[in-house]
Amino acid sequence: MKKITLIALCLPIFVNAQPARYILNGKLTKQNGPAKIYLNKVVNEALVVDSAEVKNGGFRFEGTIDGPMRAMLILDTKGSGMNFMELPPDADTRIFYLEKGDIKVTINGRVSNARIFSPINDEEDYFKKSMKSVLKSIRQLSKEYNRASAAKKEDKGFQQQLALRYQVSREAQKLLQHKYIAENPNSFYSLMALEELAGLDVNPDMIEPIFLKLSEEVRNTPEGKAFAAEIARARNLTVGSDAPDFEVPDMNGKMVRLSDFKGKTVFLDFWASWCEPCRREHRKILEAYKQFKDKNFTIISVALDPPADRKYLLQAIKEDSMVWTNLADPKTDRNHAARVYGVKAIPQNFLIDSTGMIFNKDLTGESLYQQLNSLLNKQNE
Repeated sequence: MKKITLIALCLPIFVNAQPARYILNGKLTKQNGPAKIYLNKVVNEALVVDSAEVKNGGFRFEGTIDGPMRAMLILDTKGSGMNFMELPPDADTRIFYLEKGDIKVTINGRVSNARIFSPINDEEDYFKKSMKSVLKSIRQLSKEYNRASAAKKEDKGFQQQLALRYQVSREAQKLLQHKYIAENPNSFYSLMALEELAGLDVNPDMIEPIFLKLSEEVRNTPEGKAFAAEIARARNLTVGSDAPDFEVPDMNGKMVRLSDFKGKTVFLDFWASWCEPCRREHRKILEAYKQFKDKNFTIISVALDPPADRKYLLQAIKEDSMVWTNLADPKTDRNHAARVYGVKAIPQNFLIDSTGMIFNKDLTGESLYQQLNSLLNKQNE
């Protein structure tokens, strides 16, 4: 599953509090030539990018925020520009928290190793110490994989061994995160740990009780309120819930609603032309469409391509033989359907039965065929 880069900044921050001023002063040592620092944050679901030239090793950002919020520093020493929606794997980045008052940043070579000083960011050291043992084991696994030869990386036994050890480490990390949250309900990093525990597919029955044990101060931060909204959205998207309606234009500009298809079984497919796993799935989806289209079944594919990539989207629809309903907002890649369904990674899909209920979700390949075979044959008995 391919993550949208904005997810690194986690949840959107909604403006609903008294603005407070922040001043970030930074120092970059070992500067070899021109350098530029970017400060990215998400406000009201929009990416806001600020930049500063590094002069004599120093840089500065200032502005207003409505409460503690997650942000990202990015160091650019190449000067070739960046696609902030999809940063390369080797991008030099550092996620931290913006908060009111003074924030000091010291970068020794790479921004990923930056030291950041402010009340909330000072908690980071304590949080990292609580995770130190398990993070060390995860880094060791990464080193083992990177040092392995190309042939060894292809070895199934080697892959399975690393996967098993990684799973053990991740489970240990989850236990430590639960422990940290229980012992530090007033810490903003407890909210961060809970967001990581929740993952992309939030289980509201598991996550909400933990969230409610966080202090009122943490829950009432903009990010806390946004996460509460995310939990509520996830609850509305559980299997057995009524599928939320939405309105997105088709490729000819005609507005289309999910409710227009009431009475049909609908496979709701979120994708993008640049998403290779999505494109591979379309081959299997096409076979399902051919087999079940005469059984009151249809597909709605909602594209998350940026407006500038419209020609690539149209080309992909043609190449993938997507002969069903295709939707895409020509003004934004974050369309109404993607917002309503809380899409943070693609491919993502929902199988909606003829009554408008979410019957299942995140189906692939054979599992999609089996679900359609069971659902549609039962309806047509």
